[in-house]
Amino acid sequence: MRLDKFFSEQKILSRTQCSKCVKNGEIAVNGVTVKKADVKIDESSDVITLNGERVFYKKYVYILVNKPIGVVSATEDAADKTVIDLLPTELKKYDLFPCGRLDKDTTGLVVLTNDGASAHAALSPKRHVEKEYSFKTADAYSDADVSAIERGITLKDGYTTKSCRIVRLNDNEGRIILTEGKYHEIKRLFGARGNKIIALRRIRFGDIVLGDIAEGAWRYMTEEEEKSFKSARQ
Repeated sequence: MRLDKFFSEQKILSRTQCSKCVKNGEIAVNGVTVKKADVKIDESSDVITLNGERVFYKKYVYILVNKPIGVVSATEDAADKTVIDLLPTELKKYDLFPCGRLDKDTTGLVVLTNDGASAHAALSPKRHVEKEYSFKTADAYSDADVSAIERGITLKDGYTTKSCRIVRLNDNEGRIILTEGKYHEIKRLFGARGNKIIALRRIRFGDIVLGDIAEGAWRYMTEEEEKSFKSARQ
């Protein structure tokens, strides 16, 4: 890869800015000050420094966020705070977007990335990637409700939901595991049984779990989580 492309791809320096930094002796490769901005480098192994600070190559970024109530799953919104707004400024240059959406009043795990191919694969119904939510209902739900929802329910718009699993915690709380993500699906499933969801939180996406990420906080995926997320493409 060319040195100027290395910097421009990561939105650290434009190609023009890179040329100026090279001219000023501010960029080194493996400890040697470079003379040309179009010098070829190995982004995976060469040590690149800008004003003495090492710059690591990141083509794709993978981040986990614990979305609070009132924050929208979008890259920008005129009225509301977005999941992107939860990140520090230096991460916003990567053009991240949410992999799937949570309702404004739903909390929990959101994956942010700029890896469109992996995100598309993870969301594809053909991949059957599980999404797990904890929920609370307004009224007690019955074993009959569980059986009906797990089998699949034909909603008012004529769509029949795919089978899912419910783990009962008590009469009003539980966990539900889906492999699809239709609009307001969990709320509509319980609504079809005459009940109402009053709290909903995503706690798992595939093999990636929310864990102890504080509400409104974020962290990078681990290497294992990245591998799991990208495996949907295979």
